[in-house]
Amino acid sequence: MTDVQKLFQEAVISFRTENYSEAEHQCRHLLRYNAKHPDVLHILALCLQHQHQPKAAAENLKQALKHNPHHCPSRKSLIALYLQHDQYELAQQEIDALLQDQPQHFEPYYLQALLFRKLGLANEAMEAILRAKQNLQQPSPVVDYLKACIYYDLENYEKTEQILQNLVRQLPEYIDAHVALNKLYWEYGPHEKFLESFQQALERLPQSRSLLFSFATHQLMAGKLEETLELCRNVVDKHPKWVEFHHLLGVAYARNHHPDKALEAYLVAVKLNPKNIRHQLDLAINLMRRGEYKTALEHVQAVAKEHPYNQEMLAYKALCLQALGESDSSHSLNNYQQFVKIIELQPPAGYESIDEFMQELADILTGMHHNTQHPLDQSVRHGTQTMGNLFANKAPIINQLKLMIEQAAGDYIRGLPDDPHHPFLQRKSERIRFTGAWSVCLKEQGFHTNHVHPEGWLSCCTYIQLPKQITQDDATQAGWIRFGDPGYELPGLTPVIDAKCPQVGYCVFFPSYFFHGTVPFSGQGARITAPCDISPQW
Repeated sequence: MTDVQKLFQEAVISFRTENYSEAEHQCRHLLRYNAKHPDVLHILALCLQHQHQPKAAAENLKQALKHNPHHCPSRKSLIALYLQHDQYELAQQEIDALLQDQPQHFEPYYLQALLFRKLGLANEAMEAILRAKQNLQQPSPVVDYLKACIYYDLENYEKTEQILQNLVRQLPEYIDAHVALNKLYWEYGPHEKFLESFQQALERLPQSRSLLFSFATHQLMAGKLEETLELCRNVVDKHPKWVEFHHLLGVAYARNHHPDKALEAYLVAVKLNPKNIRHQLDLAINLMRRGEYKTALEHVQAVAKEHPYNQEMLAYKALCLQALGESDSSHSLNNYQQFVKIIELQPPAGYESIDEFMQELADILTGMHHNTQHPLDQSVRHGTQTMGNLFANKAPIINQLKLMIEQAAGDYIRGLPDDPHHPFLQRKSERIRFTGAWSVCLKEQGFHTNHVHPEGWLSCCTYIQLPKQITQDDATQAGWIRFGDPGYELPGLTPVIDAKCPQVGYCVFFPSYFFHGTVPFSGQGARITAPCDISPQW
């Protein structure tokens, strides 16, 4: 084996063991010997992608394809990257090229189905996935899983359930299928089947690490704290190195109001895996709630070092700085006066007023709220949330809404000052993309728990329909959006709170790292909104 071959094997091992920075260094060293090697460029791109550098990853994949246009692994990775970052036209170009290279293979049609599903074209996605199945040499669980997801989009829940049940019977450790199946039961019923698939699979594989963890996670999301605690304690007693259970044990203890036990579990998790962002941030929250802001900030800064644009990190950093007396730095991050802006939308052609437009839109959105209770893993309480990307819906009125918000976002961004050192302002760009969009319908006593938007840079909430009792002169601020409240008590710290009264036809823009939630309201009527997240184009 030559030195180059040995170094290539070392780079592959580094990548597979998730040591991406080391693998990147090894790949760059290899490129000194051969700058056109597609396999090396491919691995380098994947390393960069895992290190949150999608633009650089795409450039290396394109270089690999330039030197070898038939290097299908690079093309498939480039398609996946474009799909992940909503670059749909570029993804379609690469899928077309892959179809020319592999017209009889299932994967181009599988990727085409993924793209159509992202675009909200469920019927076209179904045609593509059926073509993929025709080209299979043997059964493929991932193809069947995507077919089930498309049936879900088509609201054929019976077919969805049938395929997912078959998958978890045949492959009891197929976690994605368990997750989708139990999400279906949680949202549409029958509710007595929720968690059943995990229980049946664990009867067959009682020591499966992935099954136990996903089962415990779903118990926790469903509010079954005692069951989660019992399961996690049993697991860590038998398997003390299974780090994810120590972390989940900490989360369950924290929600069950046992902060000391939560701290103990978090410390073990961070010791076992100090690079895990979730472990570091949850430990920081626990320390903040104990008043240990200096130590909490150290863990927040550990995340900032590797992930400077992590939105949760920025939220906790601002609170720690305020608690430590660094009010200028805290205010610089949480400057509500500068960063929270209310912008009135203008009605599109064909509508006499914004109220007329919003009433028609409210009728459309109401018909999209099919599920019977709040999502399992979102901030909504006593309300419902639409599934998937709202802006992928092809209804003309929703496309009009997207264009209206896009224009308002441009006005907001142009009004921001320039500051290359501020974590929000340094990303300022008029070239933007929507990283998520959905609709929420809250009924009486409905609200959002306080949260941030981890997938965004800039967030926006558009008000479509409001109950008449939500008013500007209400001292209780019922139905208002509130900024700055993390949702829990912090010793010696009174968070700065800003609240805005919603108005139909208006958008509220704010940095995605701002804590925000809503105040419950009483009485009849629906509070219908269309929130979205925005990021700079990469």
